[in-house]
Amino acid sequence: MTDISFENRKIAHALVFVLAAACAFISVTWTKHVGGVATIWPANAIIVVAMLRSPRSDGRLYALALCVMTALINIGDNRPWGVVLGFSLANVIEVALAAGLVRRISPIVNFFEQPGWAFRFAIAIFAAVACSAAIAGGALAIGEGHAWLGGSIFWGMSHLPGLLIIVPMLLALSPGRDRLRLATAGPHRATTLILMIFVAATSVGVFAQSRYPVQFLILPPLLLATYHLNAKGAALSVAIVAVIGSFFTLTKTGPLMLVHGPAATKIYIFQLYLATIFFCALPLGAVLTQRDQKTNLAEQRFQDFRHLADRVGDVLFRADAAGRWRYLNPAYAQMSGFDVSSRLGQPVLDDIVPEDRPALARAQAELTDGTRDEIRLVVSIHRRDGTIRHVEILAYRLDEGDGFGGLIRDVTDQLTLDEQNRQIAAAYETAANTDELTTLPNRRAFFQALGVHLTDGTASAGLTVALFDLDHFKHVNDQYGHPAGDAVLRHIALTVRAAVRERDMVARIGGEEFAILIVGDGHKQAVALARRIVRAVSADSIVLPDGATIRVTISMGLATRMDREDRDLLISRADQALYAAKRAGRNRLQMASVPSTQVLL
Repeated sequence: MTDISFENRKIAHALVFVLAAACAFISVTWTKHVGGVATIWPANAIIVVAMLRSPRSDGRLYALALCVMTALINIGDNRPWGVVLGFSLANVIEVALAAGLVRRISPIVNFFEQPGWAFRFAIAIFAAVACSAAIAGGALAIGEGHAWLGGSIFWGMSHLPGLLIIVPMLLALSPGRDRLRLATAGPHRATTLILMIFVAATSVGVFAQSRYPVQFLILPPLLLATYHLNAKGAALSVAIVAVIGSFFTLTKTGPLMLVHGPAATKIYIFQLYLATIFFCALPLGAVLTQRDQKTNLAEQRFQDFRHLADRVGDVLFRADAAGRWRYLNPAYAQMSGFDVSSRLGQPVLDDIVPEDRPALARAQAELTDGTRDEIRLVVSIHRRDGTIRHVEILAYRLDEGDGFGGLIRDVTDQLTLDEQNRQIAAAYETAANTDELTTLPNRRAFFQALGVHLTDGTASAGLTVALFDLDHFKHVNDQYGHPAGDAVLRHIALTVRAAVRERDMVARIGGEEFAILIVGDGHKQAVALARRIVRAVSADSIVLPDGATIRVTISMGLATRMDREDRDLLISRADQALYAAKRAGRNRLQMASVPSTQVLL
């Protein structure tokens, strides 16, 4: 209250001392009863609040000032020195214990946020007052002859309500660094004024008459003020009730006049009444404060989410269980060309091209009924300008059947790039497996295909390898030139390719060397096919680039795979058969056999 409310701490200290001294003087002058103790003692509450709101180093100064102030007031009241010293000691111990215990077991940091704070605060105050009452009761017994228990009770009944009521009231009403800072603005001043007028009017109506015990009528306006203003409303309301009720009670008016007994008893009852209604309202104020905190925190997080969602490049969405848009961030407008407001409430499937709707509808139904928890699907959508975009939908089922939500990512450019990369990769793969001159598969492709057939079981249905090369091809290059030789190779490739079936494979595996992979036929059928190829080549005329016409022949070796024969042995047998055909005079087919070979024309 001091260093926070005022920049000049010395002025703050002086104001606290003056206020506490004035309250002490008024209490002793106006409310002292036959026991010699003031009925109302708010001075200690003021000092306790100052100690709680100030650095610990100021505590000694406040305790010393209270000790001196109490001593002077009691000396002026003609008390014996034993009572003066005892009361001074009791007051100092009371404020020191109250401040220390509150700091330890019921800290004032965000104190009105915790419903249990009031209970722990009451325990700390009861303990402090019990110690001071024992000391004060002893001082009265020694100095003035009062009964120790009676003096202790008088002291406790005058100090306890003041601390229980005034300390939390001042804490709630005074500004400070530990006060709760809500994200939203507080109630309008007009609302606060109306509520306080309502509390004051009710208090006047209750305490201005002495015929009916209607103190309970204070509770509705008190609770209403607490509901709207939280702990501050409770503190303001109790302060108003205390001022109005004290005025009428001290002027011997009000429902407490129905209580039989001395005026001190009525004042005690009034203070206990104030403490009771205040401590009933404080937990409610704490609960409402927690509610406001959570509401403000949720609102802040929601605003943060909206702030981030509005800047995310992907579309964030939420749809209800019926599959209608409930939320779309601004990225949707950029992706689709439609305004977000025009799409909310519309079916999700309306944006999807017809051919993709069944798949998304099935996935959406499974997500809604709990069959699956998430979906990841690539579909196409219609933009407002009529173009098609490809998007990836990642959606998750929301709890309690509240539909589903997730994000939508435009993957058109990615799919286009992926397709281009696939085409490039395919082109590279084709180039790596194709002979550039004849466009036939090359050596690498041939042996890859042979390896596949040897491992996938095709060989068991018949697999034959035929190797052939052109007879005297060097003479063609020497006599007609290399362009003519290239033309001959291309012509031979076309001739042989036309003679084989689609399932068979013709490859150029060397300069003038070729290979044929015959799949799915027995030995006799493979021999018949190879014979036709040899004869077709020898019977064909080839027109060279310079217009000359020539004929060429080929020599071929053929090997049908035997049981469990590997690739190398199969190729070796076909190669040996090829060389045997050349040695036998060329322009012929030679079959590899075990243990001998046979030449077929």
